[in-house]
Amino acid sequence: MEKQKFNIEYPTDSERQNQLSYIVSVGLTKPKSFLAYLLEMYQQLGFRYLFRDATEILFTICLALALMLYGIFSLKSSIDTQDLYSFIFTLSPICFFALSSLFLVRALMKDTFSVEMTCKYHVFQLAAFRMLIFSLLTMVINIALIIVLSFLFQSIEILDALLLSCSSLSIFSVLYLYVLRHAKGSYATYVMMTTWLIVNVLPAFLSQNMYSMFLTHVPAYVYGITLIISIVLYVKTLKKLISFRGAEGVL
Repeated sequence: MEKQKFNIEYPTDSERQNQLSYIVSVGLTKPKSFLAYLLEMYQQLGFRYLFRDATEILFTICLALALMLYGIFSLKSSIDTQDLYSFIFTLSPICFFALSSLFLVRALMKDTFSVEMTCKYHVFQLAAFRMLIFSLLTMVINIALIIVLSFLFQSIEILDALLLSCSSLSIFSVLYLYVLRHAKGSYATYVMMTTWLIVNVLPAFLSQNMYSMFLTHVPAYVYGITLIISIVLYVKTLKKLISFRGAEGVL
């Protein structure tokens, strides 16, 4: 009896490649986008845990607003409108710094820091989420304060002031994250804030009019480009902060 021969059709190269691509796409977990990752973190942890110090945050915001409003009304009669731009550029990141450091510095100084770094969402991932929210919140607060200034000082250019404030906040935020990633120690951010104030206050102290004129004579499109670039760098640095500390584990 003759053996029956089977004719097996082997897949072509393109068919094999398609099957391999399908297996890889199904088997490997697709990386989440930055916003999807933050949304998942919020859904799993909830507002109460992410902002468990909500009372202190609210107190810090109220205190910062009270001090800024007091400064605005107390200087109304003595400050030149031109000099307001240097104050806006220098002080716009203050609220962001206070809110961001409130949680982070305390977490770095806790004895349980190493343990918290082993959690699914560690200290720096929580800090990245909070800083994104705080940067948006600070931007809203700064816009509100500039609107108040526009009523008190009729000659102020509100659009220029808004661009100046947002650019200052975005530049500081990028520098803050850079220091946070590369500098060790819980007081590095305070050194960064002190340096920011010195760099901006010193030229204003030496020649207030010249520094204010420099800030106001920079074209609006330069501030706009600076703002866009800083926002892109800010988001990229936030992503690196999440992955960098997760891989490194501890300071």
